[in-house]
Amino acid sequence: EQCRARNLNVEEEDAIGYLRDLPDGSLGALTSFHMIEHIAWRDVIAVFDEAFRVLRPGGCVIFETPNPENIIVGSCTFYNDPSHVRPIPPATLEYLAQARGFIEATIMKSSPLHFFETPPEGDMARMMDIFNCGQDYAVIAFKKNA
Repeated sequence: EQCRARNLNVEEEDAIGYLRDLPDGSLGALTSFHMIEHIAWRDVIAVFDEAFRVLRPGGCVIFETPNPENIIVGSCTFYNDPSHVRPIPPATLEYLAQARGFIEATIMKSSPLHFFETPPEGDMARMMDIFNCGQDYAVIAFKKNA
């Protein structure tokens, strides 16, 4: 409703069906924020495949999802939403992007908690990082230029 109030073009429908109706190479970019954790794994693969098909060469995809590497997210807050199917580890999503043909797949974490100041060195640094690290992450990847 807020987007429509700003006169933006809004479509509300099934993501896979919407992408399947688009012509090959018709998009320069595609973003998905907090959607893929709500669907079955086979559908996540289908979204990646359709995204690859509809992107122009050089096009970019961004898929953001909760970060289970953050111990608070992975052990608790992910499950606050009962419609979440399963957490997806960053390495898994990065691999999926590469396996489905995308290049330069990178992970970008966001929304850190900052519960503790992480010491620059020492044994506690990694443990503090699993509390502090981003609550969300995105895989950002590209379709190779022709």
